[in-house]
Amino acid sequence: MQGFAPANPALKFFNQTIAPYPYEKLAMIIGNTRFGGMENSSAIVFTSTLFDPRPNAPMSSVFKIREGLVDVIAHEIAHQWFGDSVTESTWSDLWLSEGFAEYFAGLFIQRYEGEQAFQQYMKQEAEDYFKFEKNTRTPIHDTETEDLFKLLNANNYQKGAWVLHMLRSELGDEKFFRGIRIYYEAHKNSIADTEDLRAAFEKASGRDLKEFFARWIYGAGHPRYELSWDWKADAKKLRLVLKQLQPEGAFPNALPVEILTATGKRSAVLRPTGKQTIEEVRLNEAPASVNIDPDNTVLKEVSENRRAVATVVSYRNRER
Repeated sequence: MQGFAPANPALKFFNQTIAPYPYEKLAMIIGNTRFGGMENSSAIVFTSTLFDPRPNAPMSSVFKIREGLVDVIAHEIAHQWFGDSVTESTWSDLWLSEGFAEYFAGLFIQRYEGEQAFQQYMKQEAEDYFKFEKNTRTPIHDTETEDLFKLLNANNYQKGAWVLHMLRSELGDEKFFRGIRIYYEAHKNSIADTEDLRAAFEKASGRDLKEFFARWIYGAGHPRYELSWDWKADAKKLRLVLKQLQPEGAFPNALPVEILTATGKRSAVLRPTGKQTIEEVRLNEAPASVNIDPDNTVLKEVSENRRAVATVVSYRNRER
C-alpha cells in the first residue's frame, strides 16, 4: 500500500543508525486501536482511520503521501528499538520510549525530506510542548502523577524529543550516535532508566552530564531568554547580556549567537553559569543585529529587550 511507503526506508535508516532490527519480521496492520498506532513488538497496529482523506493536508515531497503519516509510521517503527527491545524500567522514564520515537521520526524526516522539513518538525514539537506547559509544569521524570494515561503528554513526547536534539547539538553527531548505540547495546531485550542513558552518553563523550539531566529531565520548565547588547565604538567591543527569565533555575546549555554586520557575520557562544551571563566580543564594525541560536539547537522562548535597540541607536547617533 502506498501509505506504508516510508516503512522500508525507515527500517533501513534505523538499522544503520541504531542497530540491526531486533525481531524476525515487522507487520503493519490497520486494525482497531484507540491510539494512532500501537507499537507491539514486530506487529504494529494503526488506527482504522489512518488513511482517511484529510482536506488540504500537505503532501510529503519524497513519499507522495500526506504529511503526518510519515512521522506516525516512522515513530511506531522506532519503538521497535526504543520501547520494545529496550523498555523503560519505570513509568517515570516513559520519555525513553516516547521521546525517542518522536525524535527518531524527526531524524528520518531530516534524512529523507531535508533540513527545512526537519526544522519545521522540531518547531512544531516545541510549540506543542509550550502549549502543554502553560497548564502543567512538571518534570519529564514525573514521580507524582498517578493517572498513567496523563503521562502520555508533551513532556514525554515533544520535550523528550527536544532533550535528545539538545544532547546531539551539545555533543556533536559522532558522540551522540555513539552514545545511542552504547545505550541500546547495553540494554537491548531488557529494561533501562534515565541514569542508564546518562551513563551511555557520558561514556561516549567523556563529559559530565549530571547538570544537564538535572535541569532538563528531573527539573521542570525551559529557558526564557532576554538578550541585550551594546556596541562600544571606541573599544570596538560588543557587550552581550543574556538573562534567563523563567521561574526555575538557570539552564546550562551553551547558546550560539549570530552577529550580523554590514560586511558579514560572526559567531559566538554564550556559556551560562547562572541566570545572567555577560560576554564581550571584539568586532571591527558595528553590529546590525544579534540573533540567539540561529540553528534552533535549544528548546527556548526569546523575548525582545527594546532598551537594547535604543542603546544601539544612541551609539550610532554619536558616531555621526
